Amino acid sequence: MAAAMITEAEASITPKDSRAEDLIHCSICRKLLQDPRSLSCLHSFCLKCLQQHIESAGKGVTSLSCPTCSTETKLSSGGVADLGVIAFVSRQRNERLIREKLADEDAKIMCTNCEEAGDTSSSGRSKAVTRCFECDEYLCESCTKMHKTFKLLKHHPLFTLDELRSGKVPLSLPDQNTCQKHKGEILMFYCETCDVPICSKCAVIAHRHPEHKQAELDNAAAERSKKIQEVERESKRVATKIDELIASNEDLKQKLKAASTKALSDIAKTKESMKSQFLSNLEKTYKETTAKLRSAEDEKLSVLRNNLTELKNSRSRLSTSRMIARNVTQKGSEYEIAAVYATVTRSLRELCEQKHRSPSKALGEVKFEANKPILPEILKLGSVKSQLKTNLPMTKVTEFGALGKGCGIAFIDADRLVVSDHNGCDSSVYGSNGNKHLQICSFSGENDTGWKSFVWCMVHSSLDNRFYGTDDTQYVKVFHEEEYQTRYNVTSPDGTQSGPESSRVQGLAIDKDGNLIVGNVTKKYVSIMKPDGTHITSMHVPIKPWFISATPTDNIIISSYEETERAVHVIDRTGKVLITFNPPDGVDQAAWNPTGICCGEYGDVFVANYQGRVGVYQYDLEDGKYMGCNTNDVTQPWGLALSKDEKKLAVADNTRVKIFEIKIE
Repeated sequence: MAAAMITEAEASITPKDSRAEDLIHCSICRKLLQDPRSLSCLHSFCLKCLQQHIESAGKGVTSLSCPTCSTETKLSSGGVADLGVIAFVSRQRNERLIREKLADEDAKIMCTNCEEAGDTSSSGRSKAVTRCFECDEYLCESCTKMHKTFKLLKHHPLFTLDELRSGKVPLSLPDQNTCQKHKGEILMFYCETCDVPICSKCAVIAHRHPEHKQAELDNAAAERSKKIQEVERESKRVATKIDELIASNEDLKQKLKAASTKALSDIAKTKESMKSQFLSNLEKTYKETTAKLRSAEDEKLSVLRNNLTELKNSRSRLSTSRMIARNVTQKGSEYEIAAVYATVTRSLRELCEQKHRSPSKALGEVKFEANKPILPEILKLGSVKSQLKTNLPMTKVTEFGALGKGCGIAFIDADRLVVSDHNGCDSSVYGSNGNKHLQICSFSGENDTGWKSFVWCMVHSSLDNRFYGTDDTQYVKVFHEEEYQTRYNVTSPDGTQSGPESSRVQGLAIDKDGNLIVGNVTKKYVSIMKPDGTHITSMHVPIKPWFISATPTDNIIISSYEETERAVHVIDRTGKVLITFNPPDGVDQAAWNPTGICCGEYGDVFVANYQGRVGVYQYDLEDGKYMGCNTNDVTQPWGLALSKDEKKLAVADNTRVKIFEIKIE
């Protein structure tokens, strides 16, 4: 009987995607939300469950890690109790409770108004026949008549229980749009500056025009409903990608298990074949070898588990955010849409901007190679072959030129890059097909409003859409498109600024916060400054920083091709060397001439070697391990640049620019 009654009304909480039911259930206790609280990731939980969850973290906790997706939510001094709840989720939860109560027609729903009047006995109360949304009460016939008679109550919306069961009328009304700061004031406006609904008093006090841009709530809600839908549609692509990556990691997990099982079997067979000859030492080496295999398997399983945890957390958060977006734009009130707009769009955009990389096939592989037993003194079962990363193969997709000598190079977006011509003393923006879009600036000789000498490095900041470059002088030059804007002097570790006698600012990079990292090759120091030229810090370095790259871990990579140095170092922001990338086996120091460097978000470091054993080499940022030569289809590579999606590598190869497509397995 109950199933038949959950028709159109039930659809309000369970649209085609049945997972919408998760919005009103606590993932900790698995029950319908009780006294719900919502986190910044849009997951909602019972207040009691959150309090128990945070107790395990001890006292003085200022943030809460979401039990579902691990996203951090900052807490006020009142703790989780001060957290709010998404209005739309709260209403859907209340409707679910009403629906469950109405589902059983044989159960008696008693008048709650009689109960409040003081008669709590079942014999003294009458069976309810209507429900008042405004008062949130079930009413008997007598109370219904009174409700319709009293002047202050007669306009309240009343529906019979049969009407509610039919699904043809709503089960509840949206929460009253009343201001929490100004009691009784209706939220009729929206502050577009602060992204919050406001009342008329807020509009003239805390959110006053012209400092704050205002709009009527209904118009703002309609506009933000469209924006939420746009972001939700965009997030579908991310959801599909994460699902694919989850499947890929799960598949590699199974392959790893099968490969590990086979390798263990091979180890055992080798052990038995060698047992008679090397019995005394066999058991020891067997345990050592299997331990190495288990360690390799555990290492990869750890990476895969971490991948899966991050991906599933992102998928859970994305699913909830999309669900909120779809439901609130379809069934939410204007207030609910406006109230949740900032949170849901920020959450969806954060998730859309996250980068998710396909796992390396190497994570699903491990094997055992047996030794041929020859002499007892060299007894070994074999070696476990396993690695977390593989060399990334590249294929050249385009090539263009000619330049006097391409040196600095940087991607602006997927289809455009800026290239400095060292010998031609200029810099230009090119399309990835080689078409020249824009000449930023040409040689100006003694005129300081342009390039004064040989152009060395060029970088582009997506934060302010400006170009920064060095030109063999003591300055960093700043441009907006082709227009020169200003120049920055560089501060040394002793607090002095670079002058003509201490010139030659060369290496240049931008870190993830948009700050400039500048290298002075005359005095051998690196300086970090804000985009407006404000000095942050400087440090002495062991080699001349001809080329610089920022790392995702806030460290810095520097390289020098000079004969007395020829080195690539990873340094921290005090100048301390953390890792040195050594020449590959077979490349002696005379053939090691490192120039351009770039580093990806996942720790893939690319180093150009412009003379001797010419090529682009790949290293692992974590341990400095050489991964392989990505390409030798270059003649004299100088600058390197990695696209933001890390699918392309651009090489300033002397007089040519070459773009390679990176194949991620």
